Amino acid sequence: MKLQIILDKKTESILIKNLEIRDHELYEIISDQKELERPEFVKRALKVGAIALKDVLVTEKIDYVKREFERLCFELDRIFKLELGKEGMKGELDKIFSDDGKLKQCLENLFGDNGKLVRDILDMNNKNSPIGQLRETIESYFVGKDSEIYGLLDPNAKDSPISRLRQEIINKLEKIETEIETHLAKKEIIEKAPIKGFIFEDTLEGFLLNITRPFGDNLERVGTEKGKLGNLKGDFVITLNDPTIRGQSPRIVVEAKAGENVRMTLKSLLGELRDAIKNRESHFAIAVTEKMTSDSIGCFREVEGDKIVCAFGDNGLPLEVAYRVARTYLLIKIRQGPEKILDTTKIYGVISKISNDLNAIKGIKAKLTKIETTSEEIAIDIKSLETNIRESLEELQTILHSNSPANIS
Repeated sequence: MKLQIILDKKTESILIKNLEIRDHELYEIISDQKELERPEFVKRALKVGAIALKDVLVTEKIDYVKREFERLCFELDRIFKLELGKEGMKGELDKIFSDDGKLKQCLENLFGDNGKLVRDILDMNNKNSPIGQLRETIESYFVGKDSEIYGLLDPNAKDSPISRLRQEIINKLEKIETEIETHLAKKEIIEKAPIKGFIFEDTLEGFLLNITRPFGDNLERVGTEKGKLGNLKGDFVITLNDPTIRGQSPRIVVEAKAGENVRMTLKSLLGELRDAIKNRESHFAIAVTEKMTSDSIGCFREVEGDKIVCAFGDNGLPLEVAYRVARTYLLIKIRQGPEKILDTTKIYGVISKISNDLNAIKGIKAKLTKIETTSEEIAIDIKSLETNIRESLEELQTILHSNSPANIS
């Protein structure tokens, strides 16, 4: 499309249509500018360039005029000598056209190195000359504290790019500082009860949902609700779901003990579990701690036939065992009638084997910290024992299923 330049005299505005410039150097300069600042930059560049070109054209015209006058003097001198001869008007002409003549002096005063035209157009110290104006424009951008560039690079100047960058960096650092302080404050609070307990209960809730879901058992988180005794003992209640259940379904209550510094005796834990059974109207109780409370209790211990104390540990396996064993005991009570459907001796044997394997894992892990050369072999042994435990849990389920009334013809 054809380039159009439209001038509006009333508004003294210029409209350039269909302007396309293909120049690598110009493209690099403009692409370095921020997108929002490019229009203003282009306008400034156009203004500065136009002023510079104007001065160049004026200089070319001056040189042209000077050459033409010199040529004119040469031609006049040649013509006068040719027409008037050596003696004709030579004297008069010399007064005007000689090296010291009036014409040359006049031209020197106008076009010479110190001529009026040079002072008015090319003197950069003259603010009224084009060159002087160009110099003043350039200096306004680059020279002194009041210059445009200085303002752009002054970090203390309001709304300058450097000032905005400085403020953005400060804001980011302040945000990081705030986040660090918040994190440290939260960490300090989390280490204290009851927040630490709530986080542990969140972990237990997800874990218990996963291990109870395959059996269709119902899990409830009740730690913030008062029970039958009017207290908060018992954090979770698991209601069993099994086709052999008639009437009220058996319930398992789980009491969570959070914190690295939990050092409770077996006697105190049993007291809490007894209260939890009554408070949540349950038939079996499990106390689960984040880590093993003591060597005497270990990671898994059955007490009084209806209670288990266990540690959650690294992977929750002791708690899974506690739940499956408690579930098995409750189903045995339901099915253990005069007909003695279940082989309880076999069931108790499997449970005993599971308990022994868990304690074996505990012993191996205790020694693992003192052993370096055989740590890989011990890790394999631990994995093998964990596999055996899970297989034993499945064996319990198989025994219960195969001896249920629904599967006996």
